[in-house]
Amino acid sequence: MSAPPLPRPHRRAVHQLLLGLLPVLVVGAVALVLLGLRLAELRAPLAAADTTVAATVTGVGAPPEGRGLVLRFPGPDGTERTGRLELPQAQDVPVGAQVAVRYDASAADGEGPVPLYADGDATSAGLTDVVFGLVVVAVVLLVAAALTAGRLLGRPRLRRRPATRVTAAHLVLRQGLLVRSWLELSTSAGLRWLPVHWAPEVDRLVPDTAVEVRGDPARDGLVLPVLDGAELWPSGRLRRRPPRGELRPAPVDPAAGGVGLLRQARADAVLPFGAPGVGLLWAYVMDSGVGGFVLATAVSAAVLFWLPQLLGSDPVATRAG
Repeated sequence: MSAPPLPRPHRRAVHQLLLGLLPVLVVGAVALVLLGLRLAELRAPLAAADTTVAATVTGVGAPPEGRGLVLRFPGPDGTERTGRLELPQAQDVPVGAQVAVRYDASAADGEGPVPLYADGDATSAGLTDVVFGLVVVAVVLLVAAALTAGRLLGRPRLRRRPATRVTAAHLVLRQGLLVRSWLELSTSAGLRWLPVHWAPEVDRLVPDTAVEVRGDPARDGLVLPVLDGAELWPSGRLRRRPPRGELRPAPVDPAAGGVGLLRQARADAVLPFGAPGVGLLWAYVMDSGVGGFVLATAVSAAVLFWLPQLLGSDPVATRAG
């Protein structure tokens, strides 16, 4: 017996996945550039601070915001100079305490307090925060790209699995603001539930219709349903129990057609409105100010838009209302 013909590729799922990944790549790349520039800005004075000396604290509570320390130290020519060290937070440092500081010897030739640097000061703390931000953004980019690439490269491999037939019904699941399409499959081992990326064929599915499935839904964790000769990419693994949330049968639309990506974007543009909350939390925990808030909000908004695309959000969200 010859193998069944390969189903039509699920191009809608490919476009949806790329639609979600693009903002993450763009925003992540911009964030990496901005953080890289900030990193270079913070490292420049530390690289120029080539002289280490023991300084004596002569004043506390200096600007900015009472976090500055005034110190006296011997300059390159042996004369006493005044310098200022900025702490990440205001501290009660005793006057007369000795502190090991670094400074730019060329700056000690000018007038006014000399900028001083020490381990744990505001500059080094800011440097640590920027490096941490770089790592977080890089991890987000790598995870989003890896998961999306895994979906794009892995789902087509399911086409080669043996074909079986099961009865299926189309369900719509609402979990908060997220709406997804699911298939309820009747197998020899009982009911199974499979989340799928939306396609017009799924809206035309009459309940309890026999459909082709590549793989064994009674044993495999992933299968590839085929509806009207077109593959339907799973957006998650098969479940033995119904998913949590508001699960209901989807209405059958025999005339269902394609849905543009613009409508998909509008349907999924609600979740990113929660990004400012993530930005506020980041700015508060990291004490990163307005810049950190804006950057964290932008990155989290991109991730919150990408996530529904990976999970296979249903663009016809109003039908589940």
